[in-house]
Amino acid sequence: MTHKLSRWAPPGFPLRTELQFFGSGMFLAALYSALFLHRYFIARNDLYETFGTSRVLRPDAVMPDFIVLLGGFLLGFAVLALCMAGFALYHYLYHWQGGSKSIYLMRRLPDRWELHRRCLTLPLAGAVLCGLAALLLLCLYFILYMTATPAVCLTPGQWQKVWSVIL
Repeated sequence: MTHKLSRWAPPGFPLRTELQFFGSGMFLAALYSALFLHRYFIARNDLYETFGTSRVLRPDAVMPDFIVLLGGFLLGFAVLALCMAGFALYHYLYHWQGGSKSIYLMRRLPDRWELHRRCLTLPLAGAVLCGLAALLLLCLYFILYMTATPAVCLTPGQWQKVWSVIL
């Protein structure tokens, strides 16, 4: 895999280390976002009262809004996407270090955009993957919220509330 991606990285760049960092960051961001599930199930449990062995929905039960429960649990992906800007800077600086100083080679290439392609493509792809993962989890969590919460406990306009926060 790293062999195919190496054409989008600076020459001689240790791509495996960067990919491991990105993979670990995605895993940790997803793990942190899963804390939403814990918060959601606690809130859903609070909708019920227990009488002996049976659970009964409280008559005044109202589920907190989805966006309130979600909180900042998707921010791990935003932090990782910001780290991609640091990787882009590191890619540029990598051309200047070492004995070969590959910046001189990159400047002599006929395609003047090759340097920028090698420095920006992988970090931009990583940032886009972070955004897609966050969007996918947002949709999955919203579907869970809407389907697993008793309908009488939901306040209307949940999706509009999500968009009002995003925009």
